[in-house]
Amino acid sequence: MENSLSRLQDHRKLYTIGQVLSVLKPDFGDLSPSKLRFLEDQGLVAPERTDAGYRKFSEPQIERLRIILTLQRDQYLPLKVIREYLDELDSGRQPLLPAASPSSLRKGQRFSTSQLKLETGLSDLAFKEGADLGLFGAQPHSSHEVEIAFALVGLEEFGIQPRHLRGLKSAAEREIGIITGVTEPILRKKAPDSAAKAGHISREIAERFGAIRSHLITEVIEEIER
Repeated sequence: MENSLSRLQDHRKLYTIGQVLSVLKPDFGDLSPSKLRFLEDQGLVAPERTDAGYRKFSEPQIERLRIILTLQRDQYLPLKVIREYLDELDSGRQPLLPAASPSSLRKGQRFSTSQLKLETGLSDLAFKEGADLGLFGAQPHSSHEVEIAFALVGLEEFGIQPRHLRGLKSAAEREIGIITGVTEPILRKKAPDSAAKAGHISREIAERFGAIRSHLITEVIEEIER
């Protein structure tokens, strides 16, 4: 019986972090290895470990991640509420799906500094350096600042601190200046569709900038991998 169980476990399909990203990224574009590790640190998902210490995710764990990410993206629920919902599921109960409320809508929600740090795991020092750089304004903080904090937590794993990102911030500000220069004449017309048209053009330009940046960086990475 024990050998049969062992063989069954061996034949389960297990996924690496990279494979999990391939499965989930089409639906959750901002998903990153650091965000997966953060969700694990928060006890929301528990991947298995190989003898070498690498994380391996089963298909039920991937579906669990999909639930977590969907509740964050569509319901804008804080991790505490998501954890309570998952605890109910784990206990065999059938809880009602948490509903978004005005106080928990992430897109429109504003966070105190302590909430932002708790939600993302950002250290006090990283927050201070990010604020000095202009990545964080005065509280309350927006949902965009929460996503910036998630990215900073991921960069910390590689020894990259917010103070190292001064050039990145300057480049982003130059891109914003170009976008503003293109869209200001459209907004000045004050036509009924001016704001929508300017927003569409802004996103189009930003995507082109992102594509160029991505290819420039990918070219260097490919050289590193040779």
